[in-house]
Order: sequence, then C-alpha cells, then structure tokens
Amino acid sequence: MPEQTLIEQLAAVLNVEIVEPMDGSEAQGLHKALPGYQAVADDAARFVQKHGQTLNLDASVLADLTEGLAEVKRMEPGEHALGKLHQSVYHQRLRGTDRCMEGLYNSTRRIRDFSEAYPDIAEEGKFLLDFMKVFKPGRKKEKNEDGGGEG
Repeated sequence: MPEQTLIEQLAAVLNVEIVEPMDGSEAQGLHKALPGYQAVADDAARFVQKHGQTLNLDASVLADLTEGLAEVKRMEPGEHALGKLHQSVYHQRLRGTDRCMEGLYNSTRRIRDFSEAYPDIAEEGKFLLDFMKVFKPGRKKEKNEDGGGEG
C-alpha cells in the first residue's frame, strides 16, 4: 500500500486534515498556549455565555473559546500518536489555541473595561483576571532613580 494512501486513511480515522505546514512567520503570529489555559477556557466560556451581552462581547468570542477549545481537544490525540501527521495536526491545534487565547484576551480586556460599572462581573471574573495576571502581567512601573522630581 503506498505511504500517502496510509496517511490519508489515518487522517480520516483521526478526523483531521492533511494541510500544508505553516511557515515560521505564520506560526509566530499565533497566540501561544499558556499553561492550564484549557481548564480556564472551559470556565471562561461559561462566563462569556452568561455575561457576554453585558460585556458587549461579540458572539465570536464565545465561538473562539468553545470551538477553539473543541478543536484543540480533537487535535491533541492525533498530535501525540502520529509521527508522519504530527506537523499537520500540530499546526491545526495551534490555530485552535490562537482562537481560544484570543477569546481569553478579549474577555479579560472587557472585564477590566467594565469593572467599575459592573463590580459583580469583575469579582466573578477574578479567576480569569488572576490567571492572565500570572502569565501576562501589565507593564512594570519605572522607578525614578534619584527618588524625586527635578531639583
């Protein structure tokens, strides 16, 4: 049996596509996974479903979280099990991660934007803010070296 036919059969069994590899700049442009993001994304999807309208989030944010995470979960077994399909499956998973991370970034940004007007949402979304703070802290304030203003 020709090798390509076997790869196509394996791809069909795993419910994945055989795609051309991404070039380096395309891969670098995707959001990278943060440790534990899949568990947080499940909670974030429920949060966005509950408060997305209040936060004025586009429906695509929930889709990014749910569909992106579903795509990631669907891709992972094939990624780990196959050698020849590894690169193709891996790049599809990166695209799902990108969507999921975009949803996390958008959700966090909106929680911060609306935290004064909706303190309950800020409190309920604290898990997401804390998660993002650990892995994506804000800019550090620069200290004035001489300890004061101009003299």
